[in-house]
Amino acid sequence: MLVHGWAMNNLVWNNWLALLEQSFRVICVELPGHGNSEYNEPWQMSDLLEMMAAQLPQQCSFLGWSLGGLVALAYADHFPKRVNRLVMLASTPKFVQSADWQPAQSKAVFDVFSSHLKRKPLPTMKRFVKLQTDGGEPSQTIERFLKSVLQVRSETSTKGLISGLDILSQADYRLALKKLNCPTMLLLGEKDQLVPVEVADKFAQINPRVAVCVIEGATHVPFLSHPNEVSQELVRFMSAGDREL
Repeated sequence: MLVHGWAMNNLVWNNWLALLEQSFRVICVELPGHGNSEYNEPWQMSDLLEMMAAQLPQQCSFLGWSLGGLVALAYADHFPKRVNRLVMLASTPKFVQSADWQPAQSKAVFDVFSSHLKRKPLPTMKRFVKLQTDGGEPSQTIERFLKSVLQVRSETSTKGLISGLDILSQADYRLALKKLNCPTMLLLGEKDQLVPVEVADKFAQINPRVAVCVIEGATHVPFLSHPNEVSQELVRFMSAGDREL
């Protein structure tokens, strides 16, 4: 199961799917109010988890990118017997800083971004695309691709986007991470400006069983900038026995 990040949709996986489908049967989950989703009301994490449980197979493995990683972690926490393996790609259980959680974004940044989204959605979304590639080598190809993905969304999706942003700004799934029993991998971009690589140390403190992989030179979109490396790590993780992780 692939779960995309905030403001994106299933088209973001298109360039990578050919590689993944060489090794896996892939199903893409589109978040409410994103892309072609017809759900145009505000939503909460609990709503989403119930919708997913009603539609997804009884047994599956998850790869969630950014907000999608948080969703996948929450799903594994609520339905532990239904998740075989979990990959959190450029993701974290807590996206906002606190006194005991520094490798994250400040609350002020989220508040300003949310305010701008409500007043000027298009410029705000373009800025978000830039943030996803900040820190690495400039890639106009990736930026153009992400902007093209953004264009495929329903006219009523602003409510869905705001709901997703609220989850990012408020959610704290550190306890869920601590309780995880399924094999789990954290896959980070070395130069990610949205999910700093230093978060790996926090993962180790909370749940030392989590395997950590850092893609050198990658930003927040390692599956776009380094698709072969990410695919190789994913295949290795998915095929490894529990004792090898």
